[in-house]
Amino acid sequence: MEYFVPEETIEEIRGCFNLVDIISDYTKLKKSGRNYMGLCPFHSEKTPSFTVSSERQLYHCFGCGAGGNLFTFIMSMENLSFMEAVRLLAERAGVSLPERKLSREEKKVKVISEELLKINDLSMKYFQSVLFKTDVGKKALSYLKERGLQEQAIKKFHIGFSPPSWDSLKKFLKNKGFSESSIEKAGLIVLRSDKSGYYDRFRNRIMFPIFSQHNQAIGFGGRVIDDSQPKYLNSPETPVYNKRKNLYALNFARFKMREKDEIVIFEGYLDVITAFQNGLENCAASLGTSLTEEQAKVLRRNASRVIIAYDSDTAGESAAWRGMDILSSAGCRVKVAQMPKDQDPDEFIRKRGITVFNTEIIQKALPLVDYKLEKIHESTGNSTFNTPEEKISYLNKVLPVLADIKNNVELELYLQKVSNQIGVDLNTLKSELKKYKLKKNKKSRGSAQDDIVPLKKALKPPAAEKQLLILMLKSKESVEEVKKHLDASDFIFEPYRLIVEKLYALKDKNSDYSINSFLDLFTDSETKKMIVSLTMADNIDLDNCEKVITDCVKKIKRYQLSLKRKEIEGKIQEMDKERDAGEIRKLLEKWSELKRLEKDIVPYRRE
Repeated sequence: MEYFVPEETIEEIRGCFNLVDIISDYTKLKKSGRNYMGLCPFHSEKTPSFTVSSERQLYHCFGCGAGGNLFTFIMSMENLSFMEAVRLLAERAGVSLPERKLSREEKKVKVISEELLKINDLSMKYFQSVLFKTDVGKKALSYLKERGLQEQAIKKFHIGFSPPSWDSLKKFLKNKGFSESSIEKAGLIVLRSDKSGYYDRFRNRIMFPIFSQHNQAIGFGGRVIDDSQPKYLNSPETPVYNKRKNLYALNFARFKMREKDEIVIFEGYLDVITAFQNGLENCAASLGTSLTEEQAKVLRRNASRVIIAYDSDTAGESAAWRGMDILSSAGCRVKVAQMPKDQDPDEFIRKRGITVFNTEIIQKALPLVDYKLEKIHESTGNSTFNTPEEKISYLNKVLPVLADIKNNVELELYLQKVSNQIGVDLNTLKSELKKYKLKKNKKSRGSAQDDIVPLKKALKPPAAEKQLLILMLKSKESVEEVKKHLDASDFIFEPYRLIVEKLYALKDKNSDYSINSFLDLFTDSETKKMIVSLTMADNIDLDNCEKVITDCVKKIKRYQLSLKRKEIEGKIQEMDKERDAGEIRKLLEKWSELKRLEKDIVPYRRE
């Protein structure tokens, strides 16, 4: 962590903004009673379920469950850590952040990262200078223009060229005062096999800088302009570059993709640049053969719909297949564009134009399930399903796809489609799918390492616990009253218990806190969402706190006694009635005592 920021500074930054205004930059909000409503920026919806409270400075989506405060919103929308969000908002508000002395390790990481970013920035400028201002760059510049790239686009994406010499970049950076060790850490030079020195990693290649979402050059991709191999050479992993977490051109695309709630994913750099300069600006490229879970999460934060537009070759189709499942798991609505054989998006756009690309490729992209069914059908040689063997073979491949469909209406439609396609009765198809799911679930249970979930983790939150927690989050005074009669351990639902423990700890210290500062005490996003959801709830009578506490404490204590009785019942059933008669008698007596206590529980008296 670069800064230690006192709580009062956090509150000062928070006080400089109205959450309604901040969120309005990302989604349109409309006044609705005491709150504001709008379409959720975190998932796709047609009916607004996203609520923002100006009074509490909290947001909550009743559709996807997203919730939080000013800082969590900026963290989610901009893909930032907490401290990065604090720093960003502090700069906007003009609030100075107090610096603290860094630990030795923190200082080392900070210095290395800053140095590598400087090296990358200088290298990017060097490559672009070679492209535009030297004789060796003329051939590369001509190649780019022959590929249809305009000078404006070349400069926008900071494209450059690495000269063919073995150590020109190394010499340039050393003259700027950087050591070979640092240049190697940036991934720009490579140690010779005989360890006699270093040589430039990128030589005689068109250079495409890879930017972070904050427009910092963090890595490079180099493409040859002849028949040399490999065709593409990319930066290795470095302290500032992780290809699993970044996408090419996302820094340029993210505002447009949020506006459209859709992004097109290409394979290559030139696909992206050609699309951009022709007006399709909500696009990016994966940095590798297929999308990763980390990239999918970044995409989902920015858009709910993703169109995969990879090349039509076998590798492209294979990568699309892997990528769409990862995107779907991240909550994206996925479609797959089908390119004509032996054409990539860059070539298609240059030859036929962006309008035809939009109408023929993007708008005709197949939904995830349709694409899978079509590819499975192709794998059968486009069988006409005339024989039982053909139908069974196809069905065995299709059942896993159908089993993954969660929406019942969607499942019914695809079951009907497959039924008509292969000529199998719909009810028979449903029966086969049911058998497949049962077999799959049985296999899954059999391989599970821990089938027994502890009771406290398996239980849903009792209504009384929920009511008390809502009350304590809305009214600090009620925390002390609840604490007189219930320990944190009395809350049997574990997530609630953890929240109550923090509320009690703050009360013991007489700490002053707001719901926003309390929210910042938690790092787990699910817990934050839960706190916001409970705080935004309106189904509690704050004018009758005493009655609410009385009733809830009574219900919780009764519930605890009933659980103990059930535990005794379980022990009795396990015992041998002849051999353990004496022990059973004792347990029955204990059971009767618990039953009496449960019946006799009366509302508590104030001390």
